[in-house]
Amino acid sequence: MNIVAFIAGLLMIFAITTNTLSKKHLSDGFVSRSFSGYMKSSRKATNEYERYCFDNLKESVKSKQRTIADREESSALKKEKTREVHIENAKINIYQLVIDKKEKQKNTYNLIASLIETLYSNQNFYKKGFENDILNNILTAFENQIEKKQNLNFETLILKDGSLKNIYYKIIKGTKFYDFEKKIGCPSILDFVKIENSKEQIPMKDASKELLITFFNKKIAEEIYELQIEYPPKNLTSQNVLNICQKTNLTIDEKKLKLFDFSNSMIRSNEKIFVGFDKNTDIKCKIKLPVS
Repeated sequence: MNIVAFIAGLLMIFAITTNTLSKKHLSDGFVSRSFSGYMKSSRKATNEYERYCFDNLKESVKSKQRTIADREESSALKKEKTREVHIENAKINIYQLVIDKKEKQKNTYNLIASLIETLYSNQNFYKKGFENDILNNILTAFENQIEKKQNLNFETLILKDGSLKNIYYKIIKGTKFYDFEKKIGCPSILDFVKIENSKEQIPMKDASKELLITFFNKKIAEEIYELQIEYPPKNLTSQNVLNICQKTNLTIDEKKLKLFDFSNSMIRSNEKIFVGFDKNTDIKCKIKLPVS
């Protein structure tokens, strides 16, 4: 028997076995990391859901109380009454702007910047370009919260520009009395902007006058308000709004109008998509869960 051939055969068997075991080890490691990444991202998505439920608990209770009160009213009164505009349901969501950067979300960025100008241009701290300075600082601060894996929250933001910190505190807190039309007090930006992991549009039926004036103008805002308070707001359609704009010679980019939802449903969507992301494995998990 040729000893060289025998040894070569053994070495070949050893190499094949080693290669097989190595591939199995790499495969097992990949599966293990993938499973771990999925579980982590799934947990984060679930945490987002639980945080959403907690943050919206009070509003849910108020909504149920309003629903019960509405049911108790007679049908005759319902036909005659006007609906209340709930601006807390029509805040601009800054989340996608934080995630996708302002270059990819120009319409949202410009709308928020213009809204800041509308809200604070009569305040003594306002100066030209303030809306862009404060918004850019807010976006950078949110990016820092993401890097540090902190909960995204307006109240805990730390702005990079120290000169804006006191002003930021003022626009977060606002004043006890505020009247936009009479130019009394200082509004809280939290009444108009939110950060929430969703891609929901702004419901036009609950858009604030401040937002409507920012996006359109005062005359159009007043006409839209008349459609908002109809019960139900069945005439508040995108075509009717475009007709109002055309009548007043205001040209509106229909792509920008897609920031708004013209659904006349009196009930908000009962499902939302929550997203979790594991940076170590780049695995993203999306779950759709019921919300109240």
